[in-house]
Amino acid sequence: MTQVLILSERSKRFFLDVARWVPVVLAVQEYVGTVRQTEGRSMQPTMNSTRAWWRIGDLLLLDRWHARSYERGDVVELLSPCEVGDVLIKRVIGVEGDLVRPRCGDGSLVRVPRGHVWVEGDNGPLSHDSNAFGCVPAGLVQSRVAAKILPLSEAGAIECRPPPRDRVIPSRYPRAMRYGD
Repeated sequence: MTQVLILSERSKRFFLDVARWVPVVLAVQEYVGTVRQTEGRSMQPTMNSTRAWWRIGDLLLLDRWHARSYERGDVVELLSPCEVGDVLIKRVIGVEGDLVRPRCGDGSLVRVPRGHVWVEGDNGPLSHDSNAFGCVPAGLVQSRVAAKILPLSEAGAIECRPPPRDRVIPSRYPRAMRYGD
């Protein structure tokens, strides 16, 4: 037996209005900005600093419009270079042309190649970052973390914290002049 769903004119208008706005909302989330909840301890104390049984993570405002305009010290959201589908929140330590001394190792310097970044978590011992997987293609950066929304006691802009001077030797050339561009 087939049942027919009959919608009132008002219901039809409502569904049409919703259907018109769905592409707009999706476009804003994809290209302008969105909100994401964080997990894990790799960015402590900047994020997830107060852990309680009822809290999963901080709520962040992500700026996708300016995703490529990051600089050393900015916190970014990027796709994991190791695990397909995983998303990471890390701080940019080095950009293309910089020399970076990894946290662990023999003290040798790594040059960040063209089109790559060096990212690290603020909580070094608990962070799976460039110290483990090396430089990351800049194309994996999805957004810049603009602000923390929750918890309200910590709400505000995310601080751009310069990398340690003893570990990063910045490139002498602006981005546009590097590598003969």
